[in-house]
Amino acid sequence: MKSIQIGIIGFGTVGSGATQVLMDNKDIIEKKIGKPISIKTICVRNLEKKRTTKIGSSTLTNKTEDILQDPEIDIVVEVMGGIDKSKEIIEAAFKKGKHVVSANKDLIALYGRELTELARKNKCHFFYEAAVAGGIPILRSLQFALTGNNIQKIGGIINGSTNYILTRMQVEKLSLETIIEDAKSLGYLEADPSADLDGLDAARKCAILASIGFNSLVTSNQVYTSGIKNLSLEDIEYAEDLGYKIKLLAVAENTEEGIVARVHPALIPIDHPLASVQYEFNAVYVIGDMVGETMFYGKGAGSLPTGSAVANDIISIAKNISDNSKAEYAYNLFDNKEIIPIERQYFQYYVRLKVRPDKNTVSNIIRSLEYYNIPIYSINQWYKEDNGKEYDEYIIITNKSRELDFSRALEEVEALPNVIDKASAIRIERGL
Repeated sequence: MKSIQIGIIGFGTVGSGATQVLMDNKDIIEKKIGKPISIKTICVRNLEKKRTTKIGSSTLTNKTEDILQDPEIDIVVEVMGGIDKSKEIIEAAFKKGKHVVSANKDLIALYGRELTELARKNKCHFFYEAAVAGGIPILRSLQFALTGNNIQKIGGIINGSTNYILTRMQVEKLSLETIIEDAKSLGYLEADPSADLDGLDAARKCAILASIGFNSLVTSNQVYTSGIKNLSLEDIEYAEDLGYKIKLLAVAENTEEGIVARVHPALIPIDHPLASVQYEFNAVYVIGDMVGETMFYGKGAGSLPTGSAVANDIISIAKNISDNSKAEYAYNLFDNKEIIPIERQYFQYYVRLKVRPDKNTVSNIIRSLEYYNIPIYSINQWYKEDNGKEYDEYIIITNKSRELDFSRALEEVEALPNVIDKASAIRIERGL
């Protein structure tokens, strides 16, 4: 019986994890597929580097052509990262009739549709479960398990690095700056952490989730994106006093008018299931018209969890090859919905203001908010002193108002003569 041959391009955290999964669980995997499966060739950057992951009889190479030009290799696994070179590799694989598994969220968020069309043209399978939420099988669930539903909303915590930072801020009462440096030393952040801290990583994943869940293309540049760089320990502590936790959320909504996709910090009620998701763990809520609310929870990163997702895609393709099934793709885009800007959305807001003591300041703040139709739910005041300077700190919770109106009102409030610095403004999310 002919075995199904695999070529892996990239042997870092994800590639080595996928290899370990396939080798350690080889017996049970082959029983499920009904055919032998083997990793024929692994492409690495440095052939001399010592590696702890067992590769069995696999051949190491530093040339991608050794995989792409090999007629015996059925499935190409692209886990090298980057965009341009990875795109060329995947395109070349499809043109050679090879099926592809990828973990490349950056590439898929930009070129998922284009690559899917090329896969379809060449009758090749194309999956990328590991691109979103590590070991959580969220893409496959959207694609297969929930196909009987009209998916109305997808949201949750899909960046483990920022969740790790926010958890430590909440638990240890440490500043953002302190934890960022510690997170780098522990490997939770890259030397340049901007993709995580600015929300870009989560925005790419949000675009993929929305595209698959709503069957309509959403690209990462269409996702409203705001990161956690401006969050302070004071906001974490005030939120807890008010009964909330702050999380970096990715939310995609499928409305009659169109799709809203957004990534930003949010206050969520302390009794919401997402509030208890800590450290590097991820959780994704999916709301369907028939199934109602479901939540997927697990490790969003790491060699074996993410490697498991890659291995699952390989196994699915191998089974389809064994059964001679029609090619399948993660993207099935049959709608072309409008992307609704966040300015047209309605939110509650948390606002923290530093104000020099003055009897008219509060009335001026209220007047500015009321002028823009921002209803106030509550106002709390604290007296503060910093380096001998006295000021009042106000925490305002609004009722729902339109984003555009709120941003205009906030600009006017910040321009008041006794308001110190910029306000801290965070959306409140209750409806996940």
